[in-house]
Formats: sequence, C-alpha cells, structure tokens
Amino acid sequence: MAEWLSTFVAVVSAGIAVYAAYWARQSARGTFAHTAYDLARTLHTDLTTGATARARDVLEHFRSGSRYRESGPDALPYTEGTQEVLEAYFALLWCFERILVGRRSLTKQQLWNDTGPPVAFLDDLLTWHLHRWAEHWPTLRAALKESDRVPDLRDHDSLGSFCDLVEEVIGAGEHTAALRALIRNEASQGTGVS
Repeated sequence: MAEWLSTFVAVVSAGIAVYAAYWARQSARGTFAHTAYDLARTLHTDLTTGATARARDVLEHFRSGSRYRESGPDALPYTEGTQEVLEAYFALLWCFERILVGRRSLTKQQLWNDTGPPVAFLDDLLTWHLHRWAEHWPTLRAALKESDRVPDLRDHDSLGSFCDLVEEVIGAGEHTAALRALIRNEASQGTGVS
C-alpha cells in the first residue's frame, strides 16, 4: 500500500510540475509577444513621426520638384538645399535599416518565442510605405546624383539594406532589382563605395 501511495504521489507531483512548466511557458510567450508587438509599434513610429517624418517630407518635396530644385540665375539648380536633402536621404535610409534590424530580430525568434504574429503586424504596417518608397527611390536618387549635387553618393550599404527590407516584406520587384543593378554598376566603376 505504501508503495502504491508513493507512486501515486510521484505521478501527481510530476503532473503538477508539467502543468506548472506549461503555464510558465505560456506566460513567457505572452510576455515575448507583448514585447514583440511593442517593438513593431516602435519601429513603425520611428518611420512615421519625428525626424524621420520631416525627412520624408523633405524627400517628397525634392522628388516632386516642389522644393529644393529651383533654378538659379544661370539656370543651374541651387545647391543650398542639397545638404538638407542629403541629410533627409540618409535619415530615411537609416530608419529603414533600423526597421530591418528590428524585424530580423523578431523573425529569428519566431520558432522559440512565437513572434510570427507581431512580424505579420509590422509587415502590414510597412507594406504601403515600402511599395511607395521602392517605387520613388530610383527617381529620388537620380535627382540627388545630378552632377551639381552629389555625383558620388556613398549609399550602397544603406541602399542595399533598404532593398533587403523591401524584399523581405513585399518580395523582390522591378524597383529593388533596378536599385541593386545601379549599386553593382556604380561599384564596378568605383563610385558610391564607402
């Protein structure tokens, strides 16, 4: 009888331990998910507010020609605004790099911490931004590289990261292919390399 009781207590204790471990794991996964969603929201906020929002505004005005592309007395574009445009250009590229790093952090945790839903949430928030900027980036970059502005724009690493982010979120497309071709072409000519 004592042996039976001892076995029963051991089985119940093991069951309780397994149950406690299961709930501890579920609780930890909930904490990881909460943290992952916070990171996704923070990355999106970084793209849509503050200095990055101002950079996006500068670049959109420059791309569309509504500012920073006026003609001077000799019919040459003023270069005064070039520094502001260049700072905005890299501010936005570096924001996309931060998003890429944060997203990769989340994707590398998917198997263990179940961060798949927060990654999908982040991708949903980013998709239209990435479509739009991938479409406009070649035009923006070409205008910035005009000979009287920044002919040797050293952006290959950051631009490559932007292409990586676009391709990881929405897939490869003609715009990222064109940007990667520009990078390869310039690198072979020794321009744009840091």
